[in-house]
Amino acid sequence: MIDFEPKGAIFDVDDTLLDNKPGNPGYGLHERARLAAAREAGERHDIQALKDLSIADNLEAFMSAPVHTLEAAVWNILLMTGQADTQTINPENTLLQEIVARKDELYKDILLNEGEEVSGATKFVKSLAASGIEDSMAIASTAIRRDVDIFLGKMGLDSLFPDSRIKTKESITHPKPNPEVFNLAFSSLGLPEDERQYVCAFEDDPRGIMAARAAGLYVCAIGTRYTPEQMMSLEVPPHTAFATFNEFMEWFNLGEG
Repeated sequence: MIDFEPKGAIFDVDDTLLDNKPGNPGYGLHERARLAAAREAGERHDIQALKDLSIADNLEAFMSAPVHTLEAAVWNILLMTGQADTQTINPENTLLQEIVARKDELYKDILLNEGEEVSGATKFVKSLAASGIEDSMAIASTAIRRDVDIFLGKMGLDSLFPDSRIKTKESITHPKPNPEVFNLAFSSLGLPEDERQYVCAFEDDPRGIMAARAAGLYVCAIGTRYTPEQMMSLEVPPHTAFATFNEFMEWFNLGEG
């Protein structure tokens, strides 16, 4: 059981609250949109390596990206397929821009039709809000705002996160593992600086965990992509990790999961 009274909570979205099916290679929602966009670009420009991009390489491009952004994943794809020759992302690269834009188009329909919560996420968020911190909850995501709004609306969570407390890709200059998005989210809560350590940040990805730790928050990891044991053994681990939100319900003393 948690040994302090939380003053607030900050949530990542993708694979923390929103289930993008990360544990099933080839079927992940983001994965499918990114792969289709890359292959379409290959067809348009007659780039065989993009036409033939594999499910495994598409997934590895995201998992090994140094920062948690679509652009970083797509740049890795361009490196793998010989369409880029430097590790430094060039945001002016027209092929990068084309694939990113198309991926976002494809993902919108997938999210609208197939987007679901991580099991128990909505119940947990509402229960945590009802415990007394409803006015001190924020979103810290490197997804685009459109996708965050779609998901929160689908799950009926939009009333808990007013505009001023939703920080997304459009809000930041430096993506995770930089703490910028979590610092902005914390600032939106209006809490004293010395209460950072009592604000719980919920994450699923090592880069997000690093960002939340660097922001001085109490980091809670959910095992959608990695096991709790894997996350607790990271070089920069969370403070605690569980496989399900049912376990977090009990840990936060919010009743049976």
